[in-house]
Amino acid sequence: MKKIAYLFAILTAIIGLTACNQHQDEKTNQNEKTNQNEKTNQNDPKSHAPEDKVYANKVFKDVAVAESGDNIIVTGKAQVFEGVFQYALYDGEKVLLENKYQTEGAPAWGEFEITFAKKLVTTNDIKLELFVFSAKDGSKVDTLEIPIPKP
Repeated sequence: MKKIAYLFAILTAIIGLTACNQHQDEKTNQNEKTNQNEKTNQNDPKSHAPEDKVYANKVFKDVAVAESGDNIIVTGKAQVFEGVFQYALYDGEKVLLENKYQTEGAPAWGEFEITFAKKLVTTNDIKLELFVFSAKDGSKVDTLEIPIPKP
């Protein structure tokens, strides 16, 4: 009976070690494939394309600019009191568009999407400002400036 128990223990240990080695071999193969893909991507000129710019400050995050048809769309998240913030589109000092946006109130990060016509962007001096009016004195606070490239 002791011999059978020893034999069973030895077989269990062998099976366990074999399974561990197979798992280690799979991980090694996976790492080799990953390293090979990274080397391939380093030689690929497409991998060096600039990524889309994302803007953020303490009350706005994940803010990105995209084009869709005849419009420019600015998306992101805001963490603002009562979920209200303002935005203004400027050409230099001239205000092209001004409005407010209602999203979820703080402490939640409310998502937003602001859309405006591409035809408003006629120069390379266009910027969108996202901001909050101060409850204390009505001044602009937490301003995030986003340059809008001419399409």
